[in-house]
Amino acid sequence: MVDWSNLPEDLLNLIAGRLFSVIELKRFRSICRSWRSSVPGAGNNNPFRSRPLIHLNPYPKKPLINRRQRGEFLSRSAFFRVTLSSSPSQGWLIKSDVDINSGKFHLLDPLSRLPLRHSCASVDLLEFTITEIREAYEVHDWRTRRETRPRFKRVVLVKDKEGDNQVLGIRCTGKMKYWKIKTWKSKKKSYEFSDIIVHKGRLTYALDSIGIVYWIRSDLKVIRFGPPVGDNITNGCSGERSLVECSGELYIVDRLEENSRKRKADTVYADAKTVCFKVYKFDDEQGKMIEVKSLGDKAFVMATDTCFSVLAHEFYGCLQNSIYFTEDKEIKVFKLDNGNGSSIETMSKFPQSCFQMFVPSFL
Repeated sequence: MVDWSNLPEDLLNLIAGRLFSVIELKRFRSICRSWRSSVPGAGNNNPFRSRPLIHLNPYPKKPLINRRQRGEFLSRSAFFRVTLSSSPSQGWLIKSDVDINSGKFHLLDPLSRLPLRHSCASVDLLEFTITEIREAYEVHDWRTRRETRPRFKRVVLVKDKEGDNQVLGIRCTGKMKYWKIKTWKSKKKSYEFSDIIVHKGRLTYALDSIGIVYWIRSDLKVIRFGPPVGDNITNGCSGERSLVECSGELYIVDRLEENSRKRKADTVYADAKTVCFKVYKFDDEQGKMIEVKSLGDKAFVMATDTCFSVLAHEFYGCLQNSIYFTEDKEIKVFKLDNGNGSSIETMSKFPQSCFQMFVPSFL
């Protein structure tokens, strides 16, 4: 029988690095004396364990020879479900990152990277249970601490065939890039991709602009996985397409816009307003993409840096069978209504009801 108290300290640090709440950390440190001594307790100001910073330039503080060697790094944010410890059945959705200079914990707008405005100076997080549900990445310039230009619309961290971390990203131009030693390399130059996702924590899939799903192997070879979402389904007015993992399955979310003109890199047309969404998944028996009429008790959260699903009944005010997204710096919601669609509600007009999950009462 294994003596858990004798686990190597390096392994204990790896385990502890995946704990993000005070309660989880306290439980970890209460196992035995060796576990407690291997990991320091959380500070009062920041009870969240930080992850190691991932530098794309191996020498970020070394003077750069030319402007192309910018010294980039991955900026990580995380989504959490926060519940009152005394009432854990429902909670709020918050998003955070950690300042790389001060180490301070920052709250962000859940569907973007914008700072979250709040009036609360401090919160006693011992009153809450905090569970991480999703993480997201952006590529930032080491000198400016801002997104690189041209920017990436999606970035993921995957494992290559040697088991090392590999950074994959999709530019706003639709080009897939991967980081290799000192620079970004391109994949599938003739394709225009719209999204990329790590499915079940280990399988990487990409979605191109016409709705074809590709499997990305550990050696970064791109293999076609499924049929396209045809324009006959979307009536040729498709907007941005995204991948969402829900109940262990992959879904394609198609955002339909009033103006379906093709966007240029880093450009968003002011008149390209979202009118509705369509959701699809691959049907193995029929061998094609089929439209999903209902998400049941699920809701899709379409943030600017990642997309994921939640159980509606676990969050205050969350509408089941709906899609939450951001547009014009506002959070909006679209309810599928069994495939028929409905009007889009805006948070500024309906702050007291279906957007309650984004407005924690303790802030």
